[in-house]
Amino acid sequence: MVALVTLAASDRLPSEQTQEREKLHALQWDPPRVDVSVPTLSATPVCPLSDVLKMAGERAEELVEHLQNFIAHEQIRYEQIPSVSMAGSSDMSFSGKFDYIVDFGERSEPLHVRENRTPLKGTANANLDAIIGKGLPILALIFHPSMQGDYEMNCEGSSSWKNQPAWVVHFSQRKGKRPRTVTMETASELALHDPNRTEIRPLRLAGRAWIAADSGQVMHLETNLLEKLPLIELEESAFSVDYAPVKFKAQNTEVWLPRFAIGYTDYAGRRMIVEHTFSDFELFSVQTTDIIHKPKEP
Repeated sequence: MVALVTLAASDRLPSEQTQEREKLHALQWDPPRVDVSVPTLSATPVCPLSDVLKMAGERAEELVEHLQNFIAHEQIRYEQIPSVSMAGSSDMSFSGKFDYIVDFGERSEPLHVRENRTPLKGTANANLDAIIGKGLPILALIFHPSMQGDYEMNCEGSSSWKNQPAWVVHFSQRKGKRPRTVTMETASELALHDPNRTEIRPLRLAGRAWIAADSGQVMHLETNLLEKLPLIELEESAFSVDYAPVKFKAQNTEVWLPRFAIGYTDYAGRRMIVEHTFSDFELFSVQTTDIIHKPKEP
């Protein structure tokens, strides 16, 4: 099964990636709560939901194109802490910097996403998929026309995000629709017979997005699980993603791209936090023969 986001469920970090906690300011366990009311929400003016979703769908289609045409630096921070039920177990952390590129393959379908990370100097070249999963920065593709039908969507009213007027849209996985947005790869229930066997488990989401009133750009998005999965000890999975305009002077253009994303997972007695920060964007065109230069390392 292909999904926008795939969560990792590693038991531990490779030893060369662990760091002393005091070297980094610890990330805090503070997942968003999409069932909590937005204090600045207003019922006026009336929200034109169909128009908002149409614009958001157009911006999501543009995002697919934009994501394939940029390279950036990505700072990743990972913290693993014991949950309340596992007090006394060890903490772990990791921090690294990477060149980051998104590739949708030949068909450019929103669900066929590949992220390519090349470690920069000073970052261990290890199997990151085992600890950070993939796809978190592109959750706004929930509003892609091919994905909107997976969710019940309603407009909660008008508000603002970073002083920009916004419509606040709540979404929830439709009953009877197999989830396609987020999956989690875990050990199989038949692992006793095959310890390397895994299963891909789709997760049902609810969330909230702040969508620019004038353009339909998703500026901020938050999600929670609709229900826990006691069978695999998944207590929580929550995401928060920020998007912002990036100006490219050389091309005299501005595009919206992911700038910050953070995920929270409470699984099998461990709480895992993964933070992504993007910077040093460079735009290129796949339709030209221009040489693609990587950003200079800081």
